[in-house]
Amino acid sequence: MEKRTYIYFIDGEVIIETGDVKIYEMDGKLFLEKGSGHNFWADSMELEDYQRQIGNSPKGDCLEIGLGLGVASNYILSCPNVKSLTTVEFDLDVINAYRHLEPIPNPKHKIICQSGYVYMMYTKDKYDFIFLDFYNIIDNNTLRALVEYKELAEDILNPGGIIKAWFDPYTLEDEAEEFFKLFGDEYRKFLK
Repeated sequence: MEKRTYIYFIDGEVIIETGDVKIYEMDGKLFLEKGSGHNFWADSMELEDYQRQIGNSPKGDCLEIGLGLGVASNYILSCPNVKSLTTVEFDLDVINAYRHLEPIPNPKHKIICQSGYVYMMYTKDKYDFIFLDFYNIIDNNTLRALVEYKELAEDILNPGGIIKAWFDPYTLEDEAEEFFKLFGDEYRKFLK
């Protein structure tokens, strides 16, 4: 029997495809899909969330774990006090898709294809701002990973530096409370 695949965005147009990653354009918005039917990132719909959650925290040398469509990357790079941004993304197809979207590289932006966990464990670099954005939902598995990632981030954070993580405003109450314990009550205002 032939395996069926489904196009997630029936009305969308595939504008970039590399490996199992597709970028669709639909109604003027971009969506990144990894594997059939798994939407992970939508650019214009998430930009406002990133702006509100990250605010003016990015400064100096920044580290981002997870790339997606590069919405958070581009926002971080637009902050006036940012000297550099290192983005660590595990999936080479995601990186290649991003490079099709942004064909002229920003000289302040370095992208590394590696596990964020491994990178933070072994890097000798220190950062002034670290943003964790490597997951699509906040559940028990994500929370366990976030505890470990935050500990690693603290080891490579410069004094006075800031660690932030993407918060899904639709997170269930129990998981949201655990997230707040890790990253602070300031995120509570983003609940929907």
